[in-house]
Amino acid sequence: GKELFKNKGQCAECHVLDRDKRAHRTLFTDHTYDNLGIPKLPDHPHYKVAAEYFLLTADSVDLGLGAIVNAESENGKFRVPTLRNVELTAPYGHNGYFKTLEEIVHFYNVRDVSDEFPPAEYPATVNKEELGNLGLTQEEEADIVAFMKTLTDGYMKVHKSEKRNEKYCRQLSGKDVPPHQKTKV
Repeated sequence: GKELFKNKGQCAECHVLDRDKRAHRTLFTDHTYDNLGIPKLPDHPHYKVAAEYFLLTADSVDLGLGAIVNAESENGKFRVPTLRNVELTAPYGHNGYFKTLEEIVHFYNVRDVSDEFPPAEYPATVNKEELGNLGLTQEEEADIVAFMKTLTDGYMKVHKSEKRNEKYCRQLSGKDVPPHQKTKV
């Protein structure tokens, strides 16, 4: 799986395997922006939000980075996410079009040679060099997904209120409380 990820699958072109110099660990992102050709999600939950709170409507095109930097060449591009704990972060794609890792890996593999998927939401800047016609077999797709699942490290999302409650409980018990905050009984 890892060899396919690095080589034939070309995943490591953007989800780099080198240690990040600032983070001192592998982040599986090059921190760039790219248009992967992901189709529009017709039933996106944001379209149900009142217009005064959210500007996009069902007939809008999400321009991504292009709308922020006001550059047509950046339209349709979204940040390359980390793959750390990717198994826990469904749905996938900037708009959540893909429900599983298997779906998005298959999309990257066949986007340009299959009619399985609708056209890109913003086709003009789609990356056609690193994905879309990878020639992976179903087994190779499954091997890449299996490798990606090894990037899950046991992280569990904790709601802020749970963190505050945990901190409060530690303070009550006297554990992990700085000496100047401990009270003598």
